[in-house]
Amino acid sequence: MAFTIPSLDEIHGRLIGDYKARFPGADVSRFSDTWKRLRVLAGAVLGLHYHLNVVYEDLLPDGAAGEKLDRHGDIHDVTRKPATAAKKANALRVTGTPASSVAIGDALVHADGTRYQVDENASIPGGGSYVDVDVLALDTGSATRKQTGETFTFESPPSGINSSAVLVLDMDEDGDDEETDGAYRARILDRIAQPGMGGNANDYATWALEVTGIAGAYVFPLRQGLGSVDLACLHTGSGVVRLLTSGEIAEVQDYIDDRRPVSVADCRVLTVAAEPNDMEILITPEDGAEYQFDWDDTTPLAVSTYTAGTRTLKFTAARPADMQAGHRLIYKRTDLMIMHSQLAVREDSAARRSLAEAIRRAPEEWRLWFDLAIVTSGPEARDAITRVRELNPLGDEVRDLDRR
Repeated sequence: MAFTIPSLDEIHGRLIGDYKARFPGADVSRFSDTWKRLRVLAGAVLGLHYHLNVVYEDLLPDGAAGEKLDRHGDIHDVTRKPATAAKKANALRVTGTPASSVAIGDALVHADGTRYQVDENASIPGGGSYVDVDVLALDTGSATRKQTGETFTFESPPSGINSSAVLVLDMDEDGDDEETDGAYRARILDRIAQPGMGGNANDYATWALEVTGIAGAYVFPLRQGLGSVDLACLHTGSGVVRLLTSGEIAEVQDYIDDRRPVSVADCRVLTVAAEPNDMEILITPEDGAEYQFDWDDTTPLAVSTYTAGTRTLKFTAARPADMQAGHRLIYKRTDLMIMHSQLAVREDSAARRSLAEAIRRAPEEWRLWFDLAIVTSGPEARDAITRVRELNPLGDEVRDLDRR
C-alpha cells in the first residue's frame, strides 16, 4: 500500500495532539511558544518524509534519476552516453588574401555564443580567395549543430584572413546532447530484462544503442541468408536529421564488429534513405474546435470540408513545403476546455461528467484518465490510475497520484 506523505499542518496537528496528551496543562494555543516549537519540529519531520521518499525512488532504476540512475547503470554495465561536439570536414569556408593561413585551434564564435575552432592547418591557394577547412565545436550538445550558410566570427583573425567565415556544409556529425534519464533508464531496464545472450537480435540493438548519438536501432536477422545480420540505425529528431552520415555508420559498424560473435559471416549497418510521403489523416472535429499547426502556415490552412461518413477533413491550401515528419495538427475541443475550467475551480462532479464524455470519445488518451483519477476516489480512482499506467507506462504522473 502506498504511503501518502502528510502535509505540514497534518504533522503539526499530530505533534500538538501528542504533546497535549503528555502535558495536559500545557499551553498549545496558536502562536504560543510551544505551538511555534512544534511547528518548527513539524517542518523538520516533513523534510525527512520527502528525503525518505527520494531514497525510496532511488532504490530501483525505474524510479531513480540523475547520479543515482548512473549508479544503477554502472552496476549493470550500462554507461550514460555523453554530450558530443559537432564537427565536419571541409565545411567552413575561410576567405582572405592568397597564401594567408589558418591553423588548428584558431577560435571562432557563432552569434548564439557557441564556440568552434579550425581543425586543420590550411592556406588559401595562390590566385584564390578562400579555402574550405575542417571545423570542430568546442562546446557540446545539439546546439553546436549548424546549417549551411550560417556564419562564424574569428575571435582573433589570423593575418590576411577575413573576420567572418561561412559554413558550406551542414555540421551534421556528432553534436549530440547527453543521454536523458528517460532514454538511459530504458536501456538499463532493457539490460536487466534481457541480459546479453551472446549475439541474439536484442544484443545487436543493444550494442548499437550504446553508440553515442544512436536513438533507434532495428535488427533484421537472416536478411541476407544464414549467418547474416542487417542493422538500421537512426538519430533522434524527425526527417533527414535522423539519418547517419557515412562516418557514423562506420563507427557503429566498428563498434558492433568488436562485440558480435565471430560465427556471424555477414553483419552490415545499412544506409537509410529518407522518403517523404504525403499522408491523409482522419480526425473527428467537434463543435467549436480550434486548430493549431507545428509548421509555418503562411497561407492559413482553413478547414474546407468535413465528410462525416469517412471522417475526412480537407483544407483550403496544399501541404506546406516545410511540413516534416513528426509535425502535429492539434485541435482543441470545447468540451475539454469546459472540463479543464471545471477542474480549475474544483467542480468535481461536473468535471467527472465532462471527463466521462471525453473518455468515451478518446479512450486512449491517458491525460483524460489522469484527470479522472484526480476528481474521483475509491475503486473508480484506482481503475483510472491503472488505465494511466497502461497508456503511459514510462510517465511519472502515476507516482504523483500514488502519493495523494
